[in-house]
Amino acid sequence: MAGMQLPVMYYSREKKSFLNKIYSWCRGWIPSHCLGSLFLALPILGTLSNFNCDVTSEKGKRELYLQLVFISLTHFSNLSALNYVVKSSLATVFAVLVMISYSSLICGDPYAHQMALSVIDSNVIEGGDNMTIVQEDIENYVLTPEEDRSNRLYSEVIVCIFTLILLVWLMNREFEISYRLSYHCSKLSQRDRRKIQTLKNQADWLLHNIIPRHVAESLKRSASYSENHREVGIIFASIVNFNELYDESYLGGKEYLRVLNELISDFDEILSKTEYSNVEKIKTIGSTFMAASGMNPSIRQGNTHKYAHIHELTEFALELQRSVYEFNQSLIEFDLVLRVGLNFGDVTAGVIGTTKLFYDIWGDSVNIASRMDSTGVQGRIQVPERCMHVLSEWYTFEMRGSIFVKGKDHMTTFLLIGRKPDSFVNAVSSIVPQYAAPNNCSN
Repeated sequence: MAGMQLPVMYYSREKKSFLNKIYSWCRGWIPSHCLGSLFLALPILGTLSNFNCDVTSEKGKRELYLQLVFISLTHFSNLSALNYVVKSSLATVFAVLVMISYSSLICGDPYAHQMALSVIDSNVIEGGDNMTIVQEDIENYVLTPEEDRSNRLYSEVIVCIFTLILLVWLMNREFEISYRLSYHCSKLSQRDRRKIQTLKNQADWLLHNIIPRHVAESLKRSASYSENHREVGIIFASIVNFNELYDESYLGGKEYLRVLNELISDFDEILSKTEYSNVEKIKTIGSTFMAASGMNPSIRQGNTHKYAHIHELTEFALELQRSVYEFNQSLIEFDLVLRVGLNFGDVTAGVIGTTKLFYDIWGDSVNIASRMDSTGVQGRIQVPERCMHVLSEWYTFEMRGSIFVKGKDHMTTFLLIGRKPDSFVNAVSSIVPQYAAPNNCSN
């Protein structure tokens, strides 16, 4: 059975290929115009095929036939896709054929027979000089006004057809100009739409890099944005010894700013990973990177754990430590040191300005997170006691003790040691290697 199917499949493929070749050939300029000209000329061809000499002499047939000719010639100005020169030239050729058919070259003088019969009816023919009398009478015969109008028919037909052909040429030319303008405008419109869409995408991309996406969508609906968020995670990550690396006397400090830009770009690349979808970059302040989690309500509502976004932010902080550790491998005789302060609490988020937009968050929790960074230990992640209790489900901490925090007097703080061996994160680390930070990240 399989052997019987193979020839059928082969034949169908060959047939399909042959039909495709015919279709491709028919779409060419010359074949398409030839076939289109044939189809367009079918009405006049059908009219000419019914021509005989009787239609030039009998009034009823003549009028009907001329009407069909005029309609068929007008058909050449229809809305087809053929070039207007081809259509108009075809109409002219067939109009000339009609005029030749109506001339005396085909059927002779259609009124000579009628004139002879009229003379015969009005004269009594006798004797052997009949032919002479008839010939003389015919030569001296004066046409009546009705017969004179019939004799002028051929001239009128020529004038009508010539006027109609001129009209066909003008109409076809105007139609083609309209087609070309419409096509040109359509192409320009498509190009402009693509350009506008590209500019819109660039504007959205820039806007989403300045402010979070959900904030940008809100700004499209209203001119201002401000919102209160509860239990939001905040981190400040500072390169504490960047000022020691920076030297303004060498190339005006541009080379060291390039190094800082590469490091912050690595932080941004980490932030673009799907596992940190809850984390939003707020801003950079010198060599300090500020981020927050739980700012997007639509993403936060999808979390099964109440403090999952804070856990995600902590993982992001550990990943920053890993990034700095790997970045130091490419530096010569210098190691950048990262210090992180983490906290969570209620904040107010908003966009300031109408031209140069500035997105930021405010609140006591933000100030505490900043103090956790400024009073922290180099290379470590410092958190307040309340934050430690929340994160102790996944991480182990050591007490640093009571330290003075500006605006808060003394606070008990803790330093993150590492992940708990039996935590969920450890289970994920065995599957997703990026969760596993180097040992020196938390020491």
